[in-house]
Amino acid sequence: MSEDELKFLKMRKMLELQRRLLERKARALRREPDYLQVFLEHLTDDGKEMFRRAKEQYPVVARKIAESIGRLFVQGRIRGVLDARAIYGIFAELGYPIRLKTKIVYKKKGEVKTISELLREED
Repeated sequence: MSEDELKFLKMRKMLELQRRLLERKARALRREPDYLQVFLEHLTDDGKEMFRRAKEQYPVVARKIAESIGRLFVQGRIRGVLDARAIYGIFAELGYPIRLKTKIVYKKKGEVKTISELLREED
């Protein structure tokens, strides 16, 4: 094998290696973003709390909804941030109402009592 043929083979091998490296880099850039993370970045603090409650009650559904909304943010079809009211509305509209802990209190003369405390006092 002559010296020129050897140089040619080396250059050809180098070009092949460069092409593979570029393909690998291009594949890494084409990966889809983490839609769940995109969704979480577009939530207010109370929105994150509402989503946490939704995840506790509907773990699989909440993840799918979050990924779908994250995809819409990436596509540019939704802009801005989502608060607790928006998250609650989305889940309710889809048939998954988020149950919230509520407490009814009674205030009289500066005293705050729950309904259960008032009922116990009456007995």
